[in-house]
Formats: sequence, structure tokens, C-alpha cells
Amino acid sequence: MLETARLTGRTSRYTTVRVATIALSLFALLQGCADSSSGGDAAPDPATRGPYPVGVTRIELFDGTRGRTLLTEIWYPADESVRGAAPSPAAEYLPEGLGFLADQATIELTAIREAPIAPDGPFPLIAFSHGSGGIRFQNTFQTEHLASHGYVVVAPDHEGNTFFDSSGTIEQLRIERPLDIVYLLDAFSGFTADSASRFSGWIDTDAPFGVTRHSFGAFTSFAVASTDNRIAAALPMALAGPISADYSAATFLMLATEDKTIGLDANQAIRDAYEVLPGPRWLAEFVDAGHYSFSFACDTGLGIGDGDGCGSGTRLADDSPVTFIDHRRVYRSVNTWSAALFGRYLRGIAAYERALDANVDPDVIQLRADARNGATRLASAQRGLQLGLVLP
Repeated sequence: MLETARLTGRTSRYTTVRVATIALSLFALLQGCADSSSGGDAAPDPATRGPYPVGVTRIELFDGTRGRTLLTEIWYPADESVRGAAPSPAAEYLPEGLGFLADQATIELTAIREAPIAPDGPFPLIAFSHGSGGIRFQNTFQTEHLASHGYVVVAPDHEGNTFFDSSGTIEQLRIERPLDIVYLLDAFSGFTADSASRFSGWIDTDAPFGVTRHSFGAFTSFAVASTDNRIAAALPMALAGPISADYSAATFLMLATEDKTIGLDANQAIRDAYEVLPGPRWLAEFVDAGHYSFSFACDTGLGIGDGDGCGSGTRLADDSPVTFIDHRRVYRSVNTWSAALFGRYLRGIAAYERALDANVDPDVIQLRADARNGATRLASAQRGLQLGLVLP
């Protein structure tokens, strides 16, 4: 179904966001989670699946202002009646006629397509942005986990920058990708208030929004959080990005020490970004992980990620052999900290602070945590804008 979001006041705000984004581009385990701070409800363990079964659906949106089509997957908390139902297989996420690409996949999926949404919404909204040459469903381990914890997660294919479409230029995509995410946040805010929409009542627009992703998607997350004050929390993996003077999101950065795609300099840019972030901040360095350890690449059976997070490869510093850590170990840590970060800053559950500050896998992770960082550390907006603009 082709649907165009009609949003009151979107043009003027889009103009503002576009100008800001262009400017940026040019400079371009758990203890104590028994109670929530918002009323005594139990705070689910962020390391395990949440209390909801998971549903998944798809919509194709068209932004007439920019002439961009956004094929978007949506994961959401599903009604209890579907628990135990057969999940949507990997082939159903792929374009028609290309389901065979999933024949060798070992991706663990639990989301049930077109399941009814849980009746106790509305739910907070999180946007997921795929990496360069990636695909909207490449982090199902994370999007399903978040949906099980009570979030609606929207993930677009960034037109011109997907596994099946590489027609965009980096210069163009630096501008368009952040605007894609802002468009989705606006669109679903509009849908939830529209009684005629199938997404009516889904989104808690009184709650702030979250963003997450990997690689070019991490850049996208930074750019959106730098221009949209609705973003309260960001979890970027394997790249830094622009940090404006107005940036205020709680941010959990992740990097892989043997990331061949972005290299040593871009990894250092992630550490530099941590140093100047003005709000609550965390940095997890996954030792002997690679670029694709943060996605489901190793489970596709297509050889994606071999030598850069999957199997074995060579070290960045000296080309000596390295065996990458099991990517499922990375999944568990990403999921734990994702649920804790968004639980704390989108839902206001203070009990999750302990999970955010706890190293969930100290044998392979070096964690820096500064949840009470309140000082503005940017010497100027210029300094922030110059960070993390190296792209894979």
C-alpha cells in the first residue's frame, strides 16, 4: 500500500531541519530493577525478552516534498493472543522473487506478521536507521527485543543506499537520510492521532523519541538528535556523527576494536565524540569484534561480514590473525543496553540506571559510563560539527 503522510506544519519544520542538516553535513548484570520510578510497576529485566509477543507490519510511504519513497518495517508489542504463533520467515522480508536469498539464513525471528497490537498502548516510538548498503530489517534481534519491551520501532529503507539500491551519492545521503527519519517520526505522530489510520492510537506522542543504528545509520542518528529536540536517547553503533550545540540526547556509543570498514581513525572519532557529548553518555568498546558484529550479517549465510566481524580476519594494527568474538554475544549486550537506555530516557524508569552502568560482558567489553555528565563540553558548535564525518 502506498500512503502519503499529510502532516500539519510539516513544510516549515522540514525546511528548518533541512537547513540544519545541510549545515551539519557540510561540516561534516542487572540488580535493583524491581520497581519503576513512575508508579511501582515491575521494570522488566532488559537482558531478557520483554512481556509482549512481537508483531511486524510494513508500509510504503511517499514524501512528496522530497520525492522519496520509504519502504518501512514496523515492529510493535502484539496482543497476547498471538503468543506462540509462527513467526514471519526471513524470506517474507525480502523483495518478491528474492526469497531464495534467505535459504541459508540462520536468523532467529519471532515477530508475527500483521498480529493485532497489544491493547495497553500507546507506546513510545524508536526509529532505526540501517547502514550504508544495508536494509531496514538487518537488526531484527534488536528491533524485536525492543518491541517486546513495549516500543514501536520503525525502520525505513533509505532510498539510494540499500542492499538492492546504491544509486545515491554520499553528499546527497548525508542530507536525505536524517530527513527520512524525521519524516517517519512526523508521519507516525500524525497517524496515531488519525482515527482513520491503521496506526491510530499506537504512538505515545507525550513521550520523547529514540533513535538507534549502525555505521552510516549511526551518523544518521547523531544528525537527527542534533536537529530534533524530541530525541531523548540515541544508541549509535560503529560510527560517530555531527554533534550540534543543541544536542541533548542521552547517548550510548558502541564500537568494534577490529572494525575494518571504518578503520582506526573513525574508531578514534567515536571516542572523541564521547569526550564532547554534553549529556548522559556511555561508550562500549567490543574487543575483537568487527563492523558486522552489530548486525545480523553473520547469520545470513551470504558471506556478508566475513573478515570483518564474522569468522576470522586480521587485526587493524598489525595484520596479525584474529578470531572474532561470537556475534550473538554482541547481540545480547546491544539488546540489554538498548532496553535499559530507552527504558530510562523514554519511559523514565530510574531503575535502569544500574543496568546502563554495569558492564554486561567484561571479558570482551571495555565500558566507560558517565550518566551524570551535565556540563556542556563543546567548546563551540564548530567543534561538534567536525566530529565523525568519515563514512564507510
